[in-house]
Amino acid sequence: MKSMANYVPYILAKRISQDGTTPLYVCYNYSRSRRTLIATGYDIKPDHWDNKKKWIKRACPQYEEIDLVLTKITSKLGEILSYAVDNAIDPTVDYILLELEKNREYEQRSNRVDMFKTLELYIEEKAPHVSKDQVKDYKTLRKHLTNFKEYSSQPVTFRNLNLKFYNEFMDYLFYKAVKPDGTVGLVTNSAGKVIRLLKGFVNYQITKGVIPNIDLKSFKVVEEETDAIYLNEKELEAIYRLDLSEDKELEEIRDIFIVGCYTGLRYSDLSTLNSEHIDHINGNINIKQRKVHKAVVIPMIDYVPDILRKYHYNLPKVHSYKFNERVKELGQEIKLTHKVEVVRKKGNNRIAEVNKKWEMISSHTCRRSFCTNMYLSGFPAEELMKISGHKSPAAFMRYIKVDNFQAADRLKALRNNLKKR
Repeated sequence: MKSMANYVPYILAKRISQDGTTPLYVCYNYSRSRRTLIATGYDIKPDHWDNKKKWIKRACPQYEEIDLVLTKITSKLGEILSYAVDNAIDPTVDYILLELEKNREYEQRSNRVDMFKTLELYIEEKAPHVSKDQVKDYKTLRKHLTNFKEYSSQPVTFRNLNLKFYNEFMDYLFYKAVKPDGTVGLVTNSAGKVIRLLKGFVNYQITKGVIPNIDLKSFKVVEEETDAIYLNEKELEAIYRLDLSEDKELEEIRDIFIVGCYTGLRYSDLSTLNSEHIDHINGNINIKQRKVHKAVVIPMIDYVPDILRKYHYNLPKVHSYKFNERVKELGQEIKLTHKVEVVRKKGNNRIAEVNKKWEMISSHTCRRSFCTNMYLSGFPAEELMKISGHKSPAAFMRYIKVDNFQAADRLKALRNNLKKR
């Protein structure tokens, strides 16, 4: 089977008739040079076509019937291609057109594999080898797929993982998915994470030979830059100097927070940090990150040695919920009351929220503060990635919160240092 064989709804945007409409097709691509247009029998106005989703817009007067026809054609093409894969048949243009004309039912291996039972086995198989947070992510994927079944226009199966499924699932995630706090609708990065988990799960089943190959190129992992905060070193010093002797729990949370801000460790790693991770000879922390299973060497700098000695190199154990609930009090204590606007996307909508800075402090602030402050101090990003454990420059740079003024100051400082040489 040709690896690029695929299909996608398609309009001839440049072929506009006198009534302002253009033919609607489903384009089957066997290869770069061999393809065919399958007529739907409908003409639509270009304004009623969503070129990004490759589907009819709800604004179209004939939306319901055209949506049904597109779904039938694309679902049938999916069945034919899956059948061809299962039976080692070359899905040429002539073969596809002949099978469409026959309009027969197919007995397919992929249709006999239950997606939800397979997902349960996948979670069980992965659990011993990944962090608890990763297992929690897999269970979140299972929850969303289970709840999505009542909204989907077709059964939620491996066989139906097509563009229609993707568009409907994204619509569900943005506007219908219920979050743990009871609110409805995921923001862009949360929805993108669900799609990334789904693709990882499906590709794993393909690699194992559980299901035939499925083309998931149209399953885009959406993401956007977030406006999450970091604390600069003056703010961190103010927190470190707080006298919290009358509130033991908050003092422990403060100490864990400061260690996180000067090591870049995720909370899952901070919560397990103990004397076994300490290299006293070289003054480093040697730890294998739980989330990505990557070994890193982190120097004990600034306040970290004193704090770790205070607890005999075994940081206190505080539940993440309690930590995130009370760590905000540290920001309140040093009066981080200036307003911060956060803009996020949910589907096509942009949602702006204004919060006081202290209200936005969480365990994730540690890692972002470490990366940003060390970067601003002049430490090379390439070497900093070795300490933070980021796999790619793109992933690392999403943690760096440098505003326009800071970027300008860094460039001026660099140029001034060059002139002094």
